[in-house]
Parts: sequence; C-alpha cells; structure tokens
Amino acid sequence: MKLSISNPNEKRVAKNTVLLFLRMVLLMVISLVAVRYLRAGLGIEDYGILNAAIGLVQIVICLKSILATSTQRFISMAMGKDDIKGARDSFSVSVKLSRELSFLIFLGMETVGLWFVCTQMNCPAPRYTAMLVVYQLSVVNFILTLLQVPYLAVVLAFERMNVFALVTVAEGVINLAAALLLFIVSGDRMIFYAVMLIVSNLFGYVFYMVYVNRRINGIFYQRVTDKKLYRQVLSFSGWTIYGSIAAALMFQGNMLSLNVFVGPVANAAFAVALQIYNAISSVGNNVIMAVRPQMVMNYSNGNYKVLNRLFILSTLALIGLLGIVIVPLEIWMPEILRIWLGDADGMTVIFSQLMIIVAALLMVGMPITIIMHAVGCVKQYHLIVETITILCLPAGCLFLSLGYAPESVCWSIVGFIALAHVSRMFCLWKFYLQKI
Repeated sequence: MKLSISNPNEKRVAKNTVLLFLRMVLLMVISLVAVRYLRAGLGIEDYGILNAAIGLVQIVICLKSILATSTQRFISMAMGKDDIKGARDSFSVSVKLSRELSFLIFLGMETVGLWFVCTQMNCPAPRYTAMLVVYQLSVVNFILTLLQVPYLAVVLAFERMNVFALVTVAEGVINLAAALLLFIVSGDRMIFYAVMLIVSNLFGYVFYMVYVNRRINGIFYQRVTDKKLYRQVLSFSGWTIYGSIAAALMFQGNMLSLNVFVGPVANAAFAVALQIYNAISSVGNNVIMAVRPQMVMNYSNGNYKVLNRLFILSTLALIGLLGIVIVPLEIWMPEILRIWLGDADGMTVIFSQLMIIVAALLMVGMPITIIMHAVGCVKQYHLIVETITILCLPAGCLFLSLGYAPESVCWSIVGFIALAHVSRMFCLWKFYLQKI
C-alpha cells in the first residue's frame, strides 16, 4: 500500500507533527540544561529528596492525562459529526469533573499522602521540614494542573498546536530560569524551586483559560444536565484511570520504593533516568498529539481506510525516530551523562539505559492505544494491559527487600512492559482488526 500524504487532513497532521517536533527539540534542550543546573544547584541529596516528595503527588497527577484524553476524545468525536453543542457539553462536563476531582484528591493528599510523607519516607533530619513544605507546594501545583486540563484538551482537540507549543516552551523557560536562579537565591533552594513550579503551572492555566474563552468559538462552560454524558465520560475515564495509575505506580511508585529501601541517592539516579525517558517519550508524544484528533474523528465517521493509513504512518514514524535516537544513547550513555551532568556514576548509567528500553516499548504502543480509545474498548484494553504493567511495582519492591541491587527495579519494569506490549497487540487484533 502506498503511504504518500495526499489529502488535506493528512497534510494537517504532517504540519502539526513538524511543529510539535520543533517544540520537542526546544523543550528537550531546555529540560536537559535545566536538570543539569537543578542537580548542581540543589546537590545530589536535595535533588533526590525533591523528586521523592514530588513523586508522591505525581502518582495522582496522572489524572491530568486521564481527563485530558477523555475530554479530547469526546470533543473530537463530536467534531467528527459537526456537533458543536456536543463538543461544548463535553468541555463543560470536564470542567465540573476537574473541580470535583481536585477537591477529592486534595483531601486524600492531606490525609493519606501526608501520613506517608511523615512516617515512611527516607529523609535526613535537617531536611525534614523542607521536604514537608515541598510536598505541600506540590499539592497546590497538582490542583492547578488538574484545573488546566479541560482547556488544554480543547486546544488539542481543535488542533491549535501552535498555541500548545508556545505555552509549553514558555513553561520550560520558566523552569530553566528557576534552576539558574538557584545559584543566586537566598533561603532554601529546594523550596524556592517548588514555588517556581507553581508559577510555571499558573501561567499555563491562565493562558489556556483566556485563549479558549476568547478564541474558540462555541466552547464555553455551561451547566449540563445530561446524566448520560456524565456516565459516558466517567466510564471512559474510570478505566483510563486504571491505566494511568498503573503508569504512575510504575515510575513514581518505584521512585518511592527506592527512597524507602535505598535512599535519596538512588532517587537522584532514578530521577535522571526519568528525565531521559521523558525526553525520548516526548518524541513519540509529538507524533501522537498530531494524529490523535484525526484518528478519532475518522473512526467516528467510519473512515477506516484513512484511520489505518494514519495508524501505519504514525507507527512507522515512531519506529524511525526510535532508531535515530535510541541506539546512540544506549551506546554512548556514560559519555552523554558526563557531558550533560559532569559525572556518570554506575547506578545512573544503568538506570538510564534501561529506561530507554522502557520508552521504546511504550512508544510503539501509542497508536494502538488511540485506536482502542476511539473504539471505546477501554475496559477490556486497560484491564488486560495495565494489570500486567502494574505488577512491576510489587516485583521491584520484592527484589529490593531481598537485597538485590537498585537496578533490579528497572529490570522488572522492562520485563513487565514487554509482556504488556504483547497483550496490547492482542487487543488490537481482537477488538479492532477482527471487526472491520
């Protein structure tokens, strides 16, 4: 089958992909530079404490991607049918749910979460108070992130990728400025950086809200009484929550287990590996952000031929990017870390190399997830795939409790992610390919 780009929708996808690729390059450079100065400005121990304290909140911040994906899916389905009222109702439901969910999560983080921080986390006594303050600031940051979701979903569903690129790059610049200011700021540097993360998130929230209210015609908040729509969004989100929590426990849960069994130094090494993972994943996310709206709308219209073309094109693009990026990183990881951070201890090197494999496995599964979300088989898909994924956390804890090396955590992640990808391909065949 010839895979040339010929119709306007595919040209729009290609244009958005290029724009998001440029955004990704800028953000990757900004992020990598920021980590270097953040690690140097805080010191290894404080850098590990910061990531451990934020990590607990990151377990629930996965709800951002859940609500965003759910909202974007329903808006894109409505747009595929030229139903602006349906898109507006989906947005309004998302706004209400994000407010209610942020309140519930706030209660949980100030009770169970605070108990865990106070009683279970491994932190040197002189930095205990600072860790608590950073945790509280992270809770505030989480609320801002969740309230931002409906507006972000609208921007992505309407394919305003230039706006998304502008805001995310600006947020990255704020974070970089915060890392550079650590060398001249007086007072507790870790707390200062946590405050600056709130400033960055607040900027994004205000910008998206103003933009949607002023520039997206027909989309505004109104009271929705359609209980069926609430049930549909909650049902879709409910099983997506299971998938996102599995991903959060895989990363942030293992971050916390390393803190409990090993200490802040292991947290620092794992945090560096996660930065590399995030940088690689951003490559795939840019491709996915560009194709998701069109894939969902084409499924809604019954245009399976176009949907299949987009699936193949996005998969091939991801595989090509993996070959270009991952092979050099695996081979020259020690040298890359020395250039980037100024040092390359053995734990950080092996953590980083293993997390690159994790990123590759998850990237090639992204187009499958889009199709499963479009089809609506979220319960079956996430129940099968994420049940396998989530097993890496108890496996990692078991390895650490038995005295295995810290990198055993990453090995368990690689193994279960590989098994999950096999089940992901099975779901594609069973719930989509057999039915078209």
